[in-house]
Amino acid sequence: MRLLHGSNVEIVTPNLKKCQSKNDFGRGFYLTPQWQRAYLMAKRRASRDGGEPVVTPFLYYPTKTQGHKLKVKEFKGFSAEWSKFIILNRIDETFTHDYDIVIGPVADAFVDKEIERHKQKYGPRYLDTEALLDFAEHVSQFGSKYVQYCFCTNKALKELIKE
Repeated sequence: MRLLHGSNVEIVTPNLKKCQSKNDFGRGFYLTPQWQRAYLMAKRRASRDGGEPVVTPFLYYPTKTQGHKLKVKEFKGFSAEWSKFIILNRIDETFTHDYDIVIGPVADAFVDKEIERHKQKYGPRYLDTEALLDFAEHVSQFGSKYVQYCFCTNKALKELIKE
C-alpha cells in the first residue's frame, strides 16, 4: 500500500521526536493514501513554516505488520469510540495509548473549536456515550473523506519503506 506524507521538506527517515502531540491520534508520523490530503497538509505546513509543499511516498504492507505483532487500532468511521479518542488526544495532556498504528477518519484542524463547543454543550458529561455520539454525528457532517494512518512507535515506523 502506498501512503503519503505532506510537509515542507522531504522526509527521508521519520523521527517521532519531531512529531507534534495533541493531534487526532496523538504523537506520531501521519500519512494518508490520498494524494489530495497529503498535498493539502504539505501546503499547510509550507505556509506556516516556509518552504515548498513536498509529498513524500512510503510503502506499507499491512499483512507484514500482522506477523510483527504490532498493535493496530482501526476506526472504521465516526463513532463514540473515535470521538473519545480524538478528544482525549487533543485536550488531555495525561492521555496515552499503547497502539503502534492508529487508522481512521481525519478530524482536521477545525475539530479544536468543535471540541470546545461540545464541552460547553455537555459540561461534565462531554465524555458520556450519548454526548460522544452527538459529537461524531456533528463532526461527520463536515464530510471528511480522508483516512489517516498514524505510526505512533519506532517499531511501527520500521514498517515504512521510503519509495
